[in-house]
Amino acid sequence: MNRVLHAWLEGQYVGEFAVDGSGRITLRYDDAAPDTPVSLSLPRDGRISDRAPGRFLDNLLPDRPEARDWMRRVTGARSTSTFDLLEEVGGDVAGGLVLLPAPELPQPAATALLLADDDAIAFRISSLHDDPDRWWERSDPARFSLAGTQPKFALANVAGTWFWPNASVPSTHIIKPAFSANRGAEQAEVAAERLAADIGIVAPRADVLDVVGEQAYLVERFDRALQPSGFAARLHMEDLAQALGRSGADKYRIGAKPILQLLLQHDASGTAAHDFLRQAAFNAAIGNADAHAKNYSVLLRPAGVELAPLYDALPTRLWPGYDEQLAMRIGGAQYTQELTLDHWSKLADQSGLDVDRARVEVQRVYDDVADRIDTAWNDLDDDQATRMRGLVAEQTAKIAGPRATRTTPGTVGPAGIEPTTSTV
Repeated sequence: MNRVLHAWLEGQYVGEFAVDGSGRITLRYDDAAPDTPVSLSLPRDGRISDRAPGRFLDNLLPDRPEARDWMRRVTGARSTSTFDLLEEVGGDVAGGLVLLPAPELPQPAATALLLADDDAIAFRISSLHDDPDRWWERSDPARFSLAGTQPKFALANVAGTWFWPNASVPSTHIIKPAFSANRGAEQAEVAAERLAADIGIVAPRADVLDVVGEQAYLVERFDRALQPSGFAARLHMEDLAQALGRSGADKYRIGAKPILQLLLQHDASGTAAHDFLRQAAFNAAIGNADAHAKNYSVLLRPAGVELAPLYDALPTRLWPGYDEQLAMRIGGAQYTQELTLDHWSKLADQSGLDVDRARVEVQRVYDDVADRIDTAWNDLDDDQATRMRGLVAEQTAKIAGPRATRTTPGTVGPAGIEPTTSTV
């Protein structure tokens, strides 16, 4: 007998995911479902590949098997299979979906508030510093799922007070304690998000959360919208692995070209594709080599497809232990420091973008990042701020225009050598 997860999209019933005895997952849209699809890979016209529904759901869960096993133990799920886990935690996932075993929406939000006090939040942060796979605690009533590798958890801010999220109370913020080896990661990611917003790339509000002596990266969810009631409403989004119908295990095998072609297919204006190009250029300019397909998303709105705001913009080259190879090659280039405008032009040409427009947009991003070398990283420890200035100078040197390659005396490059480049 098939088991079912009933799906609501932004509060409207959209249909049901079902799993049969062999583990095959299907999606059946309700006749009265809204026009917005659950995923670009799950179109309303029924042209859905066999694996797309299962891959879409699987991408809502953490990447690491160890984290999924801990989820099973904490929630009492029957197994670590996608369906079994989402039966327990599908009430609060990425985007506008609510996934529940029962065909009724849960109780009103005002009656489902579960306080998350400072001690409990600090304990969650501390636990994740100690064991990055313990995303949930048995003592916590939260029922949420977040994708990715880095440990994180979700909270709902209602009128200035933190609560645990659930199907009735949408989470509004994500909290990410940094890996212990990545000193200063919280400050670096906040600095990157603020730099992006400063140069005109849409980015969510982020800060360093400090509670009872524990610190973590805090970011406001862009797939939520505050309502007059004080509660948030869910907005639908999906990452680009989901949009392409690919498995999360493929996130490093998805190139920029198929992403750009998909965005052009669903947004003829080219706005979403060029927004993606600018985000990719920003990630390269700050030294984020881990900008894979699940670190970009689209918002699925009634009026069409929009690229989601920038997120997970961590300058990974700041820590020498990271793999410096780009998650997505750009025009054949494998490393941020070897990129030139010709590489970006090649990508634009192969993907169907206007090459001249692409060159102008990429250069502007690099210019703006380079112009802020001396100020953008000031909240980092002095040695890390110095390293970031050197890395950004190196990464932007071949693309940023003369006005943006000015260096300040005393700025030290990544090898500890003071640059001599100076233009007036």
